[in-house]
Amino acid sequence: MCGMNAVDIYNLDTRKIIEGRLEYNRAKTTRMRRDDAFISIKIIPEAKPLLGKYTDVLIEKYATHTGLDEALSMGMKDLRVITGISELTFYWARHTFATLARNKCRLSMNDVALALNHVDANHTTTDIYIDKDWSIVDEVQEKVVGLLTN
Repeated sequence: MCGMNAVDIYNLDTRKIIEGRLEYNRAKTTRMRRDDAFISIKIIPEAKPLLGKYTDVLIEKYATHTGLDEALSMGMKDLRVITGISELTFYWARHTFATLARNKCRLSMNDVALALNHVDANHTTTDIYIDKDWSIVDEVQEKVVGLLTN
């Protein structure tokens, strides 16, 4: 779900599912922006079972979103042991989404920022999320040189 934050997952309820999309205001930035940090994300088939399982449930299971954060941290600790990945946190997943979108899928910084619901025009925040991939620079160079040599 485009690297959705834990607090927003905690607040999932069926009223936010509209015509196959999850529509909500990001808790972290909702009162800081003119659009109240609204985002609309298509519910892809891979997400349907999880949304079905956790929508309207987490707020009853955990007293606050901090309780969910703690549970997620414990689960991520188990995943670190299983996978051997030392830097694995739930928030890391948001950064991974951004890095994969930009570096592997070659989507523009504008598109990645939109998917993360970032609004700063200079992409200062989005740039923090994405690991540098110098092969993008190599690809740019190759394409420009190719254009000039044709």
